[in-house]
Amino acid sequence: MKKIIVDVEGCDFPEKMVGGCIDAAKAHPDYTIVVVGGKDTVAKAAVGLNNIETVETTDVVTNYDAPARVIRQKPDSSLVKAFTILNEDDDAVGVVSAGSTGAVLTCATLMIGRITKALHRPVVTSLMPTKIDGKLVCIADAGSTMDALPEYMAQYAIMGSVYMRAAFGIESPRVALLSVGTEEKKGDERTKAAHALLKDLPINFVGNVEARDALSGEYDVIVCDGFSGNVLVKSVEGTAKFVMTKLKEAIKSSASAKLGYLFMKKAFNSVREAMDYHRYDGGAFLGVKKLVLKSHGSSNELSVRVSVDRIVSLYENKVIDGIRDGIASTVESREETANEE
Repeated sequence: MKKIIVDVEGCDFPEKMVGGCIDAAKAHPDYTIVVVGGKDTVAKAAVGLNNIETVETTDVVTNYDAPARVIRQKPDSSLVKAFTILNEDDDAVGVVSAGSTGAVLTCATLMIGRITKALHRPVVTSLMPTKIDGKLVCIADAGSTMDALPEYMAQYAIMGSVYMRAAFGIESPRVALLSVGTEEKKGDERTKAAHALLKDLPINFVGNVEARDALSGEYDVIVCDGFSGNVLVKSVEGTAKFVMTKLKEAIKSSASAKLGYLFMKKAFNSVREAMDYHRYDGGAFLGVKKLVLKSHGSSNELSVRVSVDRIVSLYENKVIDGIRDGIASTVESREETANEE
């Protein structure tokens, strides 16, 4: 039976992570969910399900730990132990963690390794809702490489396309490049160089996109460097929190507003659900040999269930093979072009 490893420590709510593991085990009886964490935490996973395993650890990686040192300094932490299992167990197909982002990416890169030597850099993605109900857009890069070269961004486009096809069944994902204008010549030198590379890739590249249109629903993948992508994602999250806070304040401001809310309650709940990141949580770290999903630090039961669901989907749709083939075909095409010249 294939295994999915869940690191339940290093986050805000370990108990909720365990609850999500139980929900995921019930939903996927053909997979074993391996719960990794402290003794008292993992004990809560003992609910009599045949497809739950627990691994006890004595240490925790925190956001204050230097990511590059955790493998050596905290070998019995839940995070390092989870990646050790993923690396050493042939039946382990993926890991979910809501711990330190830097440490997760470090463990994935150093312990699991790049999918192929032709890959420049793995990329962390983030999914965001759009104005079209049920439709998500993938941001690649959401923060893994701040100073990405155009060549890296070209590979992000390939990996993002394969990911959205495998995860959501989008046959020809629409890929856009984040810039300050939709015109081809807009942007800094890196963006213009990346645009030229993306045009020649075997993907559905639709040109540049401005940040204000990122959630329009017209794009499936938005490619950018890690700095711009991280700013975009956090700006959207911050704006969503601001809007919801102001709405709550407005509703409480008067009796007539409260009365109006009763008539609009269903609509407000719909908006709140659409903006709830727990419903699409789990940023995939693409480009390593096994599946790695970095969940939000405040993940709850739903977050874990969604992340496990996504690993199952990606594994069964062979996303690792798809990325490897996509990178290889691009390298071969580039070499052929160079030989012709």
